[in-house]
Amino acid sequence: MNREQNIVIIGGMACGPKTAARARRRDSKARITMVEQGPTVSEGTCGLPYYVGGRIETEKALLIRTQQQFKEASNVDILGWTRATKIDRESHRVEFVDVNTGTMSSLPYDKLVIATGAVPVVPSSLEGKDLEGVFTLTKIADANRMIAALAAPGAKKAVVVGGGLIGMEAAEAFTDRALDVSLVEALDHVLPGLLDEDMSAAVEKELADKGVHLFTGQRVVKLEGDGQGRVTKVITEKGTIEADVVLLALGFRPNSALAKDAGLEIGPLGGIAVNEYLQTSDPDIYSGGDCVENTNRVTGKKIFAPMGSTANKHGRIIGTNVTGGHDTFPGVVGTAVAKVFDLSVGRVGISEFEAREVGFHPVVASGKGLDRAGYYPGGLESTVKLVADLATGRILGAQLVGVGDVSKRTDVLVTAISAGWTVEDLSNLDLSYAPPFSPAMDLLHDLANVIRSKIERA
Repeated sequence: MNREQNIVIIGGMACGPKTAARARRRDSKARITMVEQGPTVSEGTCGLPYYVGGRIETEKALLIRTQQQFKEASNVDILGWTRATKIDRESHRVEFVDVNTGTMSSLPYDKLVIATGAVPVVPSSLEGKDLEGVFTLTKIADANRMIAALAAPGAKKAVVVGGGLIGMEAAEAFTDRALDVSLVEALDHVLPGLLDEDMSAAVEKELADKGVHLFTGQRVVKLEGDGQGRVTKVITEKGTIEADVVLLALGFRPNSALAKDAGLEIGPLGGIAVNEYLQTSDPDIYSGGDCVENTNRVTGKKIFAPMGSTANKHGRIIGTNVTGGHDTFPGVVGTAVAKVFDLSVGRVGISEFEAREVGFHPVVASGKGLDRAGYYPGGLESTVKLVADLATGRILGAQLVGVGDVSKRTDVLVTAISAGWTVEDLSNLDLSYAPPFSPAMDLLHDLANVIRSKIERA
């Protein structure tokens, strides 16, 4: 662009820094300012459970780029400890407050980017949520406080409330710290947002085998303390669990209040509504990362799918578009992968139940297979559940659980679903083959052919 412009970015974790770096590469003259309410930017927050568990040894490893490095590399001005309080769309200004001093200030913008992320769900009605020893995990500072609590004398029992991705990773982290770990999930199986009950059974067995006490199908009623303000018990609908440390891992909600207060359109799930250019209802304001809603490429419906990988993709697109480009974001296919002790878990697309809900007629095939030729030693087994549409053969989704790495097959299916492939396309896919790396016919080939046969007989 020829005209010097002011680009202001609210949020400095994933989408914000990516936006800033991309915008600078495209526009050497723009004044780019990134505002972050905490002391650091570009934290590798997806690594926090592994830092808590000790596998990542220092917080420095999670600081992808310091403020000084960002300034030197991209010439971006960073205002730390600064929280945005109001967007004045008419005057094109953003008001801020210094978190430490309370001093107010403002900045003009030509293009504004809202990358405020998501906040952990903590029910306001949950009694005892403010007791010492009760945590959420979103920033390095949270992890440091938790590590200190785990190292305190007498800290022996940890309770994880919530059986989603963070809950799984935290259970392993606490086990790595040699704590007695309990996990409470309100629904009837763990990873309910990723896996059907039949696929979740292997994960629950792995947790139990590693010593995690599972309490599924029961909600937490309240947290109790010792009279000195420290948590000692988690009270569920069905009983009491002793606790020295409690992690509330109940999911996240989009941090969209600033946008809502500015009169920007909010989507049906509470996230900021954006178009394919990641533009809000105000053409001079863009938004990306965990504060927005995405389009599910399988169903066409809006979903809230917070993910660091998506936030980075958003940032690059926004950085292009605020500097005159026209990049688009097609949406997501609900990809997730997780490590649960010695198991790998993958999920892409939609489940059989979800397929029925949105009007498909799903056909399902499940099976087990090795990740190399059966006669070659060391093969590791995975179970895959594949879902396709009866009318068209289109691949709709899959769930994967195994003792080996399931990410390869997950990514193959991500590509297939994104391209709109059918099970026939998948069955003929020229996957790499050599006995140390794969069977001659991969499990994905086999399941695709099973579904093809079911469709032919229907």
